Amino acid sequence: MPLLDRLLLREIAIPLGVGLLAILQLLVILQLLQLNEVVFTSAVTIEDLLRVTAALAPHFLVVAVPLAFMLGVQLGLGRLAGDQEILALSAAGTHPLRLYRVPLAIGGALALLVAALTHWAEPWGLQQLNHVLNDVIKRNLKSGLEPGIFNDGLPRFMIYVSSEDRPENGPYATWHGVLIEDDVGDGAPLLALAEIGRIEDAGGEALALRLSRGELHRMEAGGETLALFQQGRFLIGVQDSVSHKNKFARNEAALSRQMIRERLVELERRGDVRESARLRVELVRRWTLPFVCIAFAFLGVPLAVASRGGRGSAYLVTLAVFVGFYALSRFGVALAENGLNAWVAGLLPNAVVFALGAAQTRQLVQAGVGKRP
Repeated sequence: MPLLDRLLLREIAIPLGVGLLAILQLLVILQLLQLNEVVFTSAVTIEDLLRVTAALAPHFLVVAVPLAFMLGVQLGLGRLAGDQEILALSAAGTHPLRLYRVPLAIGGALALLVAALTHWAEPWGLQQLNHVLNDVIKRNLKSGLEPGIFNDGLPRFMIYVSSEDRPENGPYATWHGVLIEDDVGDGAPLLALAEIGRIEDAGGEALALRLSRGELHRMEAGGETLALFQQGRFLIGVQDSVSHKNKFARNEAALSRQMIRERLVELERRGDVRESARLRVELVRRWTLPFVCIAFAFLGVPLAVASRGGRGSAYLVTLAVFVGFYALSRFGVALAENGLNAWVAGLLPNAVVFALGAAQTRQLVQAGVGKRP
């Protein structure tokens, strides 16, 4: 590898690696704070936190990799420009376009990484995250039932238990003296009494109340209905609690391509144009987002040379470019919801970045490294 390429690789790779770790940690911590109702409760274990962090990592790496790459280009090439090393290279006959080779090579390698993340790792990670969060939410609901008081934390039911036996290992407690009131629905209120009860995971977004040796009471117009039972089971849908507390429950990025296509067929049958447009843009995003790393190389090199090595300007340029790219992405989704072709909407942010990079590159070549463009 030529000396110049090794120099550029070292100058870009170090801030890229440090920035990637810092940005990823910051995004994960901020997300954990937003999920504080779920992840910072008594039902959460260290294993749950590790699983949540690992599941979040692919989703945030999709954002962190291009952002850290842009920051690495700004800090690496900016330092060379600030120390007049790029000016010296230009005076020695190095063409400005020669500075693009290493950033484009790094951008191409990162594009492959982002492609793997968007197509496979991100959907898998968010699906695992949903499983973990749903499980924790249900465990929070189970652990929130306290003996001796009327508990209304479970949807639909009011529950009272006189005492409980909680095992040392495992989340399932056994209740004694159970009273359950169900007054939801068109029928008369239902009152269930049981000697023993417990709450169990029924799979999916449901819990089950299992009762033993009890009786059911229902007051109707014709009198009271009484039924005795040895074993009884109530299913409780907790999807409202899960959807409210799990902010990733309906994230399009959690769907595989096959799931998105199946969802599109259903939405088109129902005539839901806006939702189907968002899903089509999501499919396009998974193909176009990796190329943003290459686009950032085209735009980042001339901006870094123009910044003359200022760290503050490097951070501001990186933040401004990323915020602009995100705003264009959301604008493209809005246009797609109003009838614009999904491919045009998905390609819009990359096209703007490539156009700006081409204009800045042309200006750099014409003005030269030693002059301010």
